[in-house]
Amino acid sequence: MSIVMAVEAIMKSFADLNTSTSGAITSNLSTTIKWSAPPSSFVKINFDGSVRRDSAASGFVIRDHNGRPVIAATKCVGNSSTPVAEATALRDSLIAAKDKGFTRVEVEGDSKLVIDVVTGRVIPPWRLLKLIEDIRTIATSFSQITFKHIYREANFVADAIANLGHNAASPMSWSDRVPSEASRALIFDVVNFGCLRGFLL
Repeated sequence: MSIVMAVEAIMKSFADLNTSTSGAITSNLSTTIKWSAPPSSFVKINFDGSVRRDSAASGFVIRDHNGRPVIAATKCVGNSSTPVAEATALRDSLIAAKDKGFTRVEVEGDSKLVIDVVTGRVIPPWRLLKLIEDIRTIATSFSQITFKHIYREANFVADAIANLGHNAASPMSWSDRVPSEASRALIFDVVNFGCLRGFLL
């Protein structure tokens, strides 16, 4: 699919959703949700986890201040829970950012539990203890790092990448690009007209 065709398809989906839900959206759902690029001296990590029956997978993408992918990766994490998959994705993304030599990092994920645990707002469940310890240790490698909970509508790229991990026999990664299955989501973020809660890409 060409970039133009992808953009047109996304815009049509957005228009169809807004038409079908016009007049039915309450005020607390009316805020436009957008992915935003980090400042020029930062990179931004988006991470996600995916669970299907007896399979769990993790995925993440790191992008620069222009929204360009630096690295993306996914892997299967076996029969596990969503929080474990999410925390695994976060840990692996921080390792990748450290290995790339980045020092200023913004981290976003749609798991409020994982973000709250990492930032100390919530006591870690025992299944997450080792992962959270790893995350906090790696985080000290950066001169600046922030963690932010976002809605899933601002996390489409990481979601698409995580979903690929279910069929991955071994960890998969992509440098300076995202897999084709996530290109539609990437273009959606680049176009940056945002969406409302409940939008499906």
